[in-house]
Amino acid sequence: MKEASELENLIDQNKSISDILPSVSNIFNLIINQKKWVSEFYLHPLGFYYCRLFNNGENQIRLHIWEPGYPVKEDLFIHDHYYDLCSWVLCGKILDFSYSVEKTIEISEFTKFTSSYINGKDIRTLNRTNEYQKVNRSLERMLVKGEKYFIPKGTFHSNRIFFDTSELTVTLVYTFNNNDDHSPNVIGFSKNKIYLENNPEKITPLKVQTLIEKANFCIFQKSI
Repeated sequence: MKEASELENLIDQNKSISDILPSVSNIFNLIINQKKWVSEFYLHPLGFYYCRLFNNGENQIRLHIWEPGYPVKEDLFIHDHYYDLCSWVLCGKILDFSYSVEKTIEISEFTKFTSSYINGKDIRTLNRTNEYQKVNRSLERMLVKGEKYFIPKGTFHSNRIFFDTSELTVTLVYTFNNNDDHSPNVIGFSKNKIYLENNPEKITPLKVQTLIEKANFCIFQKSI
């Protein structure tokens, strides 16, 4: 992989984890030795570090990294996506939950929130609608190192992260088939009215270096 733009040709939803591992190794090499992307890592509101490795306006390739003790958002964690998502678990474990969500005329503890972004930035506002929601867990699956999974757009889900003997949980994420509106929905407690996220916290290059070195060991020094 000579240029980052080549990622689009090397990684897509049809690739197995063995297909993408050489690209992951090259990505880590670029970060560790050439300092590429080190200024583009942020802390996501749901508690993981992320970096957009590739974004052509329609498809994205992202790296997601969780550490033990990551903050859990207890009130606004069930969400959907405006794209189809394919994710490879590079190390660690993810317990993923899917939900059936339907509008109800009865007063419920859950309400749908719609999202918008401020001036094209990553600062997101969640506004409570008047739509009460009936929420039931429909699927639970444990995803472990070496597995690939899909989340279709419009599917409400949440997750819990497990580490076991791994210092990190790491996924490579590919998104495709975007909707035009680019407005994900969130299911939150009805008592909330509006929620404004802070400007995403940028991660220092030293922290990025440490994370990638740990991820590199977790993925490539231990067998999948």
